[in-house]
Amino acid sequence: MWGGRIRIGRVLGGVAIICAIGAFGVFAWRVTHYARLIRSGELDPSQLAFLSAYTPSSIAASIPLTGTSTNVATTDDPSLGNAKAPITIVEFADFGCPYSRESSFVVRSAALKYGDKVRFIYRDFPITELHPLAEMAAQAANCAGDQGKFWEYHDKIYANQSVVSANELQTFARALNLNEATFRSCLSSGKYAKEVAADFADGVAAGVKGTPTFFVNGTMIPGSIPADVLDALIQRALK
Repeated sequence: MWGGRIRIGRVLGGVAIICAIGAFGVFAWRVTHYARLIRSGELDPSQLAFLSAYTPSSIAASIPLTGTSTNVATTDDPSLGNAKAPITIVEFADFGCPYSRESSFVVRSAALKYGDKVRFIYRDFPITELHPLAEMAAQAANCAGDQGKFWEYHDKIYANQSVVSANELQTFARALNLNEATFRSCLSSGKYAKEVAADFADGVAAGVKGTPTFFVNGTMIPGSIPADVLDALIQRALK
């Protein structure tokens, strides 16, 4: 009897493994297939949310949209590149989101590669129900920006995302040679609380439900964008 049960268990286990392999194969095919369609221009990338590495916010999902505008580019948020660049990429990101972390490296690389042809704007979308320190980290990065080191602080947070704490945010400031007293005063005063909240509200109004979410010349693309796909999108836009 026990031998029969073992054989049945082995058969079921084998079936499960085969199904898992098959499911992975289908997913891999879909990724490759849709990436090719994006590169060729046959498919609007805004339709590909199901392929995205994406952390959704239940709070954002429950808030009624207050508008449908995709004009989310700003002049007062941290940015890279020429303000008159032909391509503007706006990212809504969360310093506690692992997918935002992955995307940060991809976008910074693209910004470096294309220089004045691409303007990249970073906007905050802290999902505090999942990442309680994300809002404080966003404020801290803006405080570092007061001393001309937003991007250095941005990189420091993402590089050390797994150990971020209130104390570490101060440690990052010290490591970047910021004026610690000024930084501490800025953060404790909540100087950038309204700015971070405004970014979140603008994201919700534009349809952002989670992080990262990109707007490439106004076209919303939810989720992480692989480096080669982002490159293809930029090349298409430049043409």
